[in-house]
Amino acid sequence: MKDLVCIITGANSLTGIGRAAVYAFAKKNARVIYATDIFDEHLVSLAEDVFKTTGVECIPKRMDASSDDDIQDVISEALKKFGRLDVYFANAGIAGAHPMKTETKDEFLNMMRVNSWSVYAAIKYASEAMEKTSEEKPVSSGSIIATASVAGVRSGGGPMSYSASKAAVINLCQSAAWRLRGKNIRVNAICPGLITTEMTEKVLAAMKGNEDMEYSLKTASALQRFGNPEEIAAMAAFLAGPEASFITGQDIKVDGGITASLPYVPLFADN
Repeated sequence: MKDLVCIITGANSLTGIGRAAVYAFAKKNARVIYATDIFDEHLVSLAEDVFKTTGVECIPKRMDASSDDDIQDVISEALKKFGRLDVYFANAGIAGAHPMKTETKDEFLNMMRVNSWSVYAAIKYASEAMEKTSEEKPVSSGSIIATASVAGVRSGGGPMSYSASKAAVINLCQSAAWRLRGKNIRVNAICPGLITTEMTEKVLAAMKGNEDMEYSLKTASALQRFGNPEEIAAMAAFLAGPEASFITGQDIKVDGGITASLPYVPLFADN
């Protein structure tokens, strides 16, 4: 990822995919990484540690990933300072328990705003910046990556509003890949399974003491374990760089095999 100017959203959580992605990008020698989040209490220490351990410049920025103005401000700064934008990882998102019977219209629309509009706006503004050329960057190019979910691929992976918002992310990436055809700007979605992050703490905490629930969730994956943020970050770093130059419009599942099968019934599956 040498010479690539990158923006990552949702990077504040100490156990999140965004933070892991900052380190993954830095280990691939990105030119500079903007680590952003609407919460910023851990961003400065993240940036300092990234520079200390990898030598890569990391710029902490408070940014609402669903705000047009905030997105444009960070992109404009990147263009002004470095003359280019190459990678935008739209990772920020929210979850939560929203039962159909009690969820309000405002709660539903907020889920769509944070999880789906943030990706639409990222594609809209980042792609425009990625088209800009210079002597250093003679042709249009870039990689836009969004964090979707297996919940957006199949029902049963989360509340209805969350699943709908992540299904929208997948379709946005597929549609954008074709809207940007011929511009050498790739757009892909990553669909994680159950990953051990701050966002899934409530789910994992609810399982403690309930061996049946824990067994059920673990065995839903062919690998029979939960994923780690670093495993999603590794896919993001791959999609960001030149090794993934022929991959666009895809929803790539990093889920331990959850979406590879219908509910597994050994009596039938092994015969």
